[in-house]
Amino acid sequence: MDIPYIDATDPLPGAGEQAGRWAEPYQRADDEKWVVHLRLPELLGDDVRLVDTLTATNRESLAALMEQQDALAANAGSRVSET
Repeated sequence: MDIPYIDATDPLPGAGEQAGRWAEPYQRADDEKWVVHLRLPELLGDDVRLVDTLTATNRESLAALMEQQDALAANAGSRVSET
């Protein structure tokens, strides 16, 4: 069996590059609500309208909330990149 060697500096397999402000959305098993977390919540800044976690009843509503937060962050000059 061929076992690949992974160096401590290599990214985890399948993780890929982190892009954007948000982590991957997921659906909670207990109440089936959609949740997404900000990748770098420590960089939110002082704007109290910005949050680090969003929850919605469906994926479309969650996407709309994410867009709203991205616009607020851009207007507030957030240091979190939108790439």
